[in-house]
Parts: sequence; C-alpha cells; structure tokens
Amino acid sequence: MIKQEKDYIKKQKKKYGIYTLIWTIVVLGFYGIGIIITGERANIFTIIAGFLVIGLALSLSRLCVYFKFKDGNTAYSQLLDTLKGNLNIFHSCIMPNTRTTLFVEHIVVTSRNIYFLVYNEEVLRKNRLWLENRLKAKGMELKQIHFMKLDHENSVKNAMIKIEKDACYTSEKLEEYTQLIQELIM
Repeated sequence: MIKQEKDYIKKQKKKYGIYTLIWTIVVLGFYGIGIIITGERANIFTIIAGFLVIGLALSLSRLCVYFKFKDGNTAYSQLLDTLKGNLNIFHSCIMPNTRTTLFVEHIVVTSRNIYFLVYNEEVLRKNRLWLENRLKAKGMELKQIHFMKLDHENSVKNAMIKIEKDACYTSEKLEEYTQLIQELIM
C-alpha cells in the first residue's frame, strides 16, 4: 500500500503556495480596507492584519521548507509501486532533525524490516547513525534497518527482489513499523 504518493513534495509546494497567496490577499485586504475606511494607517483593521500575518508566516515557512527538495525519480517510483506483498511505501520523505533535515527518496516498510532507498550515498554517510539511533530508541533492531543506494534501474530491480522476498511474511508489526516511520517524517 502506498502511504505517501510519489509527487508528495510537488503537491505540498502547490498547497502551501496557494495558502500563502490567500493569506497575503487577506492581510493586504484588511490593511487596505482599514486605510480606505478610516483614511489613516492607525486603525483596528491594521491590528487585525497584524494578527493575520501569523497565518501568512506559517504558510510561507512551510512553503520554504518544501522548496529545498524535489520528488524522486518518477520511473523508480513507478517500479517500486508495483511491489507485491504485505508492505507500505513512502515516497519523498523529509525527516526533520535538530542538526539537519534528512531527505529519503523512498522508504519501504515490511512486517520484518524497514528499507531506506536513496539516490545519494552521502545522505546515508552523514545521517545513517542518527537514523539508526532514532529507530533503535523506538525498539527496532539494527538488523531490521536496511539502507540501499539506487543509482540505476537495475539497482531498483535488485532492491525490489529483496524487498518482495521479505514482504511475503505477515505480522502485526507492519502497522507498528509504519506508524514509526509516520512519526519520523514531515
């Protein structure tokens, strides 16, 4: 089952872009109406517009977070979407941390393991320890956490073979591990 779509980041950029535009229009509308009605800037409408800036700032900050990232390779995502078995797939995952923001192109969760599929090996090198420690703190064992680099179509197919063998097993752990990943991502 696909838990997070392959065009997730694109949808979030569009959503928060629209929210930011709406908030901007509302704030400027209240401010403009206040000036038109009273003829001066110091009025109740300016105070209301000042409070509404909070919503604008929230939407704008979320939009800025998503602008740093782009969705993964569509061809790889379509291949991964054809996986069979008991598993959950997350595409374009952003994981905030106190030091940095980790971006993982695909995460596949089975009832026995969690697979992190990335395109850039440096992402693994820099953040692997943090991610392993975070998952260990939640009760996962290191042997259940797998990191794979996808650099061409054959590497995707090889990863799919390994994942499909693992996805044959059913367990209530699938929902537990899926919930664990949902808590990590933004």
